[in-house]
Amino acid sequence: MKHTDQRNIKIVTELMGYCYKHGSDNVHIDIKKVKEKIIIFIRAQTSTITKKNLEHLEESLNAPRCHEMEEYYWNLTGDDDQYTEATLVGMMIDEANINYIDGEYLEILLTRIP
Repeated sequence: MKHTDQRNIKIVTELMGYCYKHGSDNVHIDIKKVKEKIIIFIRAQTSTITKKNLEHLEESLNAPRCHEMEEYYWNLTGDDDQYTEATLVGMMIDEANINYIDGEYLEILLTRIP
């Protein structure tokens, strides 16, 4: 698959934008390549995210992976100041786990098999 690293960067950029949009001033990002998988972990300190926002994020990121959509539209993520493209990110990943800890820390763990 072409552009694997660039796609990972777009995914991270999109999720950072989501965190900033929801009032985060402190974002930590880890990206690891483990065997054939790429694991992206984001931890953002934010106390303004609502339950509805979390449900929407989880639903969007857990959209079924769609390699055809990814191939054509991956470069569109991260370029719009109006809203995030979490559903497109969901189509580019294989698994997403979201936790909101103590109403302060948003943790997003993504797994992607290029």
